[in-house]
Amino acid sequence: MGGNLSCTSSKRGLKDPDLQPYGIKETEGDLDIKTANCDEEASSWKFWQKIHLRRGDQKQKELERLRSDLENGNIPIADVSEIETETGKAQRSHSLRPPPKPPRMFLFRSSSISTPRNSAVINPGSDRNSFIMSQAYQNSRSRDNTNIPTAHVAPVRKEVPPETTDNNNDILEKKEKIIQNTDEVKPIIARPVRGEQPNRIKIVTPDLTPRRNFSRQRRSSEIVPQEERHKLIIQSSLELLCQKFDPFTIMNDLKEKNVVSEEDVQAFQEHPDRRLVCESILHNLLEGPYSKFFIFCDILRHNNDYNCLALIMDVMKDIYDVVYNIPAIASEEIPVMEEEKAVTFEIGYFNAETGVMKPVVELEKTRDSSKRFSRDSLFFKRASRLSYMSVSSDGGRSSDDSVLINHGTPVINICISGHSLHEDRAKALSKVVSKYNCILELRIGKTQLSGRDVGHLSHAIQVSACLAVLDLRLNSIGNEGARLLAVSLAKNSHIRQLNISSTGIDHEGCKNLSDALKLNNTITEIDMSFLEIGDSGCICLGNMLKQNKSISKLRLRSSGISWIGCGILFEGVQQSRSLTVLDLSRNFIGDNGMEMMCRHLNEKCSLVELNLENCGITSSGCAMLSDVVLSNKTLTNLDLSVNFIADAGVTKLSAALERNKSIKTLGLNMCGITNDGFSKMLDVLECNPTMTLLKLCYNRLGKEHSNPTATSDDLKYRVRIVTSSNPKLKILLWGNSFDD
Repeated sequence: MGGNLSCTSSKRGLKDPDLQPYGIKETEGDLDIKTANCDEEASSWKFWQKIHLRRGDQKQKELERLRSDLENGNIPIADVSEIETETGKAQRSHSLRPPPKPPRMFLFRSSSISTPRNSAVINPGSDRNSFIMSQAYQNSRSRDNTNIPTAHVAPVRKEVPPETTDNNNDILEKKEKIIQNTDEVKPIIARPVRGEQPNRIKIVTPDLTPRRNFSRQRRSSEIVPQEERHKLIIQSSLELLCQKFDPFTIMNDLKEKNVVSEEDVQAFQEHPDRRLVCESILHNLLEGPYSKFFIFCDILRHNNDYNCLALIMDVMKDIYDVVYNIPAIASEEIPVMEEEKAVTFEIGYFNAETGVMKPVVELEKTRDSSKRFSRDSLFFKRASRLSYMSVSSDGGRSSDDSVLINHGTPVINICISGHSLHEDRAKALSKVVSKYNCILELRIGKTQLSGRDVGHLSHAIQVSACLAVLDLRLNSIGNEGARLLAVSLAKNSHIRQLNISSTGIDHEGCKNLSDALKLNNTITEIDMSFLEIGDSGCICLGNMLKQNKSISKLRLRSSGISWIGCGILFEGVQQSRSLTVLDLSRNFIGDNGMEMMCRHLNEKCSLVELNLENCGITSSGCAMLSDVVLSNKTLTNLDLSVNFIADAGVTKLSAALERNKSIKTLGLNMCGITNDGFSKMLDVLECNPTMTLLKLCYNRLGKEHSNPTATSDDLKYRVRIVTSSNPKLKILLWGNSFDD
């Protein structure tokens, strides 16, 4: 029979009919080129075409023979008509080109199709697309493809009554007529204009229904309306109320004031789960108006057992009034971004004997703002960091009374950032701090405070008997604010932590604060980082440390201190018996400062943590530091990162570190250490099991070594041996070629 029996071909013609636009006819020249280049492809299906069309060829020959007989007058004309009709049904085209495909019917796809087709990107300028988007094509499509299942498409235009057509090929003829009169073509979807949203066709399917978004996400800086603030207060104090509040003791008062209905009282009566009753009452207050919440707070305020709970909620209400009710005065400072504005509360129990607060709930208004009013976020997703409740519903209400928490006095921490507290707001905030003795921490960093505003707050700082933490960072209070703050600190006996970093104070303001701290014996932590106090300020701080007996942590990052100021400061550090943490990072003290420091770091020094990061220390300074490491018995944390130590400095420190039994953490990040220096440190770790953390990040490990025994493979093997022998040891090697 001959021929290639394969139905496929490894080669394709130059022009694939599947890639050609529908309805475009090919010229005879194109057919000749196509026939010459696709003989192999054509031979495969031409063989099967001959088999199926053999019957049609026989009929054609018979028709020609009958026509010749007709010319001779041998048969009637009617018999020839029947044969021609029968032959036309079986005859096929002998062309190598397959019959044209029908036009695509999936211009608008349903949502079940995985790859969506965006109809807005159709180019109406081409001939085919102009025809596809025309009204005539849509009418013919609706006539010829009524059985094709499609999605329910919203009507775009009125449909013209369908006209009768013979087959789909009539569409091609109409297409040519439409293209000739392009002015009358009205596309269904126009080209989208730049800067405007295209009008997209809406697809509605039975399995996809539009869902209405009822909750509108509020930005952190958006003003909270008065009628919705009680919802935030209930959310933040929920855990505290459930732990301290017994609703059965004031159920009659709640009923008389219409806070709960008669049906609710009957449902709550003798209910075994007190916490569930509290949550139900709070949920009713949440959905009710603000007036009902105010009545509830008034009932708690007149009850001696729950007066402290009412005070906590009153503080939050007054803080919201300060931030949102009082208009802000424009400041000359750089405006704060909207995302940085936040109001945060933290509620807990304060133990006066230990001076420690145990938090029970923490609310950040800027987080999950779209869900903060939902029932799930309020009652089923707890925001507390400690869980005190373990209520069992088996016992009665009498057994649940013992579950009421009594860990100390309820207190609240206030954190305001980003919102301006300038002028009138500072005065109002001072009144709130003076009025309530349950405010433990006041963090008002980056609130555009000035020196005069600190003067407004100074009276509240003096009279407050509970305020223990004051954070004023990132406010330009200057020397005027430092002077007014010093007056308050000299009389206050409750503040334990003070943060005045990045507040624009120089050596004059440092002198005022140092004089006040000489008389203050309650402050234990003070942060004066990023202040230009210089060497003059170190003289004041050194004299203050000689007299102060309470400060344990002093942070002076990037304060413009040189080696001269370092020597004066450490005179006070040597005589201080309370200072344990000193941070001098980012002060260029150099090797001279290291020498002045080592003179005073003797066995009597009480320092436990010393941070000398980025201080310009070289290997020469390490030689002097090694004597201190060898003799000091109290230093546990030493950070020498971002200094020019290199392998020589590590070699000078290694001998002292092998014999030291107190240092547990050593920081050597970004010190230019290679494999040789790392090999020395592994020798130290093998001899000194006291060290538990070694930081060697972003050095030159794995790149250079002069010692033949300090190859990367050998060091990796030694690291495994050292870490396996000391399970508590951690070696940080980020940013090195040798990072395994």
